[in-house]
This record gives sequence, C-alpha cells and structure tokens, in this order.
Amino acid sequence: LRHDIVQVLCKFEMIFPPTFFTSMMHVMVHLPQEALLAGPVNYRWMYPIERLLRELKKSVRNRAKPEGSIIEAWVQYESLTFCGMYLKDVETAFNRPQRNNEGGMRKEKLSVFAQSARPFGDPGRGESFSRNDMEVAHWFVLNNCDEIMAYLDEHEEMMKREHPSHLVAQKQRELFPQWFLESVNKLKSSNSPTYNDELYNLAFGPIRAELFSGCYINGVKFLGAARDDKLCTQNSSVHVPGGGESTNIDFYGKLTNVAQLLYKDRYQVIMFKCRWFDSNPNRPESVKIDHGLLSVNINRTWYDDDPYILANMATQIVYLDDPKAGSGWKVVQKMDHRNVYAIPELDPTDNDIDNVADQRLESSMENDAETLRDTHVIQEPFQIQGVSSIEIPIQSITIDLGDLPRFDVAM
Repeated sequence: LRHDIVQVLCKFEMIFPPTFFTSMMHVMVHLPQEALLAGPVNYRWMYPIERLLRELKKSVRNRAKPEGSIIEAWVQYESLTFCGMYLKDVETAFNRPQRNNEGGMRKEKLSVFAQSARPFGDPGRGESFSRNDMEVAHWFVLNNCDEIMAYLDEHEEMMKREHPSHLVAQKQRELFPQWFLESVNKLKSSNSPTYNDELYNLAFGPIRAELFSGCYINGVKFLGAARDDKLCTQNSSVHVPGGGESTNIDFYGKLTNVAQLLYKDRYQVIMFKCRWFDSNPNRPESVKIDHGLLSVNINRTWYDDDPYILANMATQIVYLDDPKAGSGWKVVQKMDHRNVYAIPELDPTDNDIDNVADQRLESSMENDAETLRDTHVIQEPFQIQGVSSIEIPIQSITIDLGDLPRFDVAM
C-alpha cells in the first residue's frame, strides 16, 4: 500500500470528481508509514477515551452546571469502588464470580487429576465413546502425566532391550498400562512411601466416560464444532504448541466434543477430542506463511487415530477466511482473552519464594551500585595531534539550583 497508494489516487482522479478527494482520502498516503512507526492502530485509537466521555456525559443531571454533576457522580463512584473492595459477604464487582467459571482450584496431587475445568452441555447426535476411544484417551493421559515419567522411561528401556527399535513405541503403548498397574500394586504391597491412592487409581484406568458439548477451562469457554457452527461466534478453534518430538510443529484443529474420564474414588480427567489439521511444514499444501500470516488447509487432517488432548493444553484461537489461498484455507489468528493473563507460576516447592521481591530489590541495588561505580572511572583525555594538552586541577564543583527551595535538615 505504501508504494501503490499514490498511483491508486492518481487513477481515482481520472474517475471521481474533485469533491471526492477530501482529507480522508489524502490521509491514506500517510497511513502505511504511521502503521510502521506506531504499530497496530488499536493501541492508540481514541475509542476508550470516547467511551469514558460518554459515561461522564450520562452523569449530567443539571445542564446548568455539568461540571458539578460530573464531579459529584465521580466522587460517588470512587467512594463505592473503595467500599466495595472491603465489603464481606456482599457481591460486588471485585468478588463476583467470573463469567467463564471453571469451578476453582482442585486439591489433587497428580497434574492430570488437578485440572480446573467444568464441562457442560449434551453431546451432539451420534456421538459415542467406544472402548478403543477409552484406551487411546487413557494412553494419552499416562503419556502426559509428569509424575509418572520415571515409570515411562523405565518401561521404555525395558522395551528397547526386548524388542527391535521399530517396535518399541508400539509395544510400549500396548504393554505399559498393565505393567504400570503391576508396579503400583508392588508399591502398595510393600508399603512404599511413594505409593498413594491417586497413583493407584490412575494405573487402574478409567471406569467409564461421559461426553459433553462444551467446557470452561482457564477462564475460556470452548464449544464443540457441531454446536459452534450454529452460532455467529467461534469457540471451537484449538491450538496446541508442539512438544516432545514435534517441538517445532504447532497443532491446529477444531474441538468436536469433550470427554470426561471417570476413575475410581471420583477422580476425573477432562479430555478434548479434536479434528487436527495437517500442519507439518515439510508437507506441501499443508501450511502457508504469507507476510507473517499462517494459513492452514482445513481439508487435510492428521492424527485421526489419536485425536485426544488434555483440556488444559488447549489454547483458543480464531480461523479467518484466506481469500488469497482460496477455499479450504484458513488464516490462524491468535488472541488474548479478557481478564486472562499469561503469568508464569512460581514453583511451590521453592523455599525462597517469599524472598523473591527481596532478591529482585538486592539485584536492582547491585546494578545501581555498578552504575555508581562506573561514574567514578576517569575517562582518558582526548588527545589531538599537534595540540598540547593542558591539565586544569578542579578543587570543587558548584551546582546552581536556581530558584529551587532549600531545606535545612537538622542533624
């Protein structure tokens, strides 16, 4: 646009009358440069200010004294806001449950059982959960539980010794669940301190599963594609960053339904069943990157036999039509959700969590001290060839504060 806008306006002059070319048409010449200098316009437009002015105008009750009405209304608002932060057992804007409430924090120790998620809605017609789906979903749970990675590594080494390399992954997937259950039973019989009921219930496997059409998790609402396609909004698009052997490949898909695996003692795991689009960059006609925009081909899928992920792995995105690539291609648009912030969590096992602020303060003071020490370094004199240097001793330096007030501190 920056290179072509001048020619475009010149061609417009051959078609439209002079009254068409107002200041709004001329501003297009400067918009590309402004976008390059200042970035997206939504970070600097005046809509928030205009909305605030609208709220202030609504508080005017006496048109003869609008400023007094605005001040009185603003004082009342500030007073109510201040009081609302300290009221107990009264619903205010500060303690009201969020719209996408996932049910609060859970107390389970295993990460797969501790998901804060709340499924809802009846599944779509024809949706079922077979025994094979149960095994596939349970294997994904086992393979993504951080607490049993040591068991997975031990069993993998065992499979490497007993089977050829091309059969290791298949044999581990077939034999690990039963081997893991036997290992946990041995820990239980020997009264090992590493044994706990959650570990046993995970090894025992899911008893049954329930299907839902949507889920609240991490303050975000997800809907299955069958239900989402009937709405104007879009809540079924899913993105999962690459992990394991696919660290450089991100996964994009659409949520089809939500499965809740029920284990013994009312333990549960929320799973997302998705239709994954082929996003392997090494395959032609899978993904395209044009001017920093990523497009995926929704007509090509993969991982049809392994469609499940843990609900807390999913990030919601939006798919937009790609008119340049044609039908079947969607542009991936990532977004930030309202009141959802990506704040890194501190390790609760770290004993120095309470001293994080002190450590940062000490680090800041050390950096300031380094800066002060650097100011004491005397720079080498600048020598000009052919001109003799003159050294002028400085006894003291006086700084004129002008009209600034002076305060005498009593010692």
